Amino acid sequence: MSMRLQSVILILLEIHLTMSNGRPKINTLQPRIVLKAGKPASLTCVLAEGSLPVDFEWLKENNVIRSSKNTVIDKSQRTSSLFIETLTIPDSGNYTCKASNQFGSDISTSQLIVEGPPQWLSKPQDMRVGPKERFTIKCSGIGHPSPAITWKRQIDSSWKDLFDSSSVFTKISSTEISGSQLMKERDEGKYGCEVSNGINPNLWTEFQIQVSGKM
Repeated sequence: MSMRLQSVILILLEIHLTMSNGRPKINTLQPRIVLKAGKPASLTCVLAEGSLPVDFEWLKENNVIRSSKNTVIDKSQRTSSLFIETLTIPDSGNYTCKASNQFGSDISTSQLIVEGPPQWLSKPQDMRVGPKERFTIKCSGIGHPSPAITWKRQIDSSWKDLFDSSSVFTKISSTEISGSQLMKERDEGKYGCEVSNGINPNLWTEFQIQVSGKM
């Protein structure tokens, strides 16, 4: 091996070692955090190895997080902290800290789960349908644990499970039902939808179904 080739190899090895020693490495974030809605949350990213200066960046689902009224990002030479003052259900997600310098970067991700009562996504509205018309009704909410949907119908002065009291409705999915062949005398009236996940308060809404015309 020629002296020139040996010199090139040594230079490349030195560059590689310098970059390896200088590349940032951060301490691993807690993999999973479960907190209640309404509470504060904080994540701290600590530089374990690497050459300064280091730039810290926080991301949620790969989107860069900026400081706001409810979110504060604090940085120093070797640490960065993300503070959420009041948690809401939509704050759930994957949070990533990224540390970068001239030699490379390192990341660590933590899954934040916010537990709380359900919140509305969609509510059924009053509707008028024809006797042969096929229609769908949607009722849904978000929350952790994931909420369940219960459909009910008012008969006389009490509320009954819809599928125990009527055969003209079919469940399409966990959040949607369909109906057809409704009769005015039998099916017109007041209906309800309840969204619950074991954390109070549950969500409840009522709606009217009117049947126009005859079969």
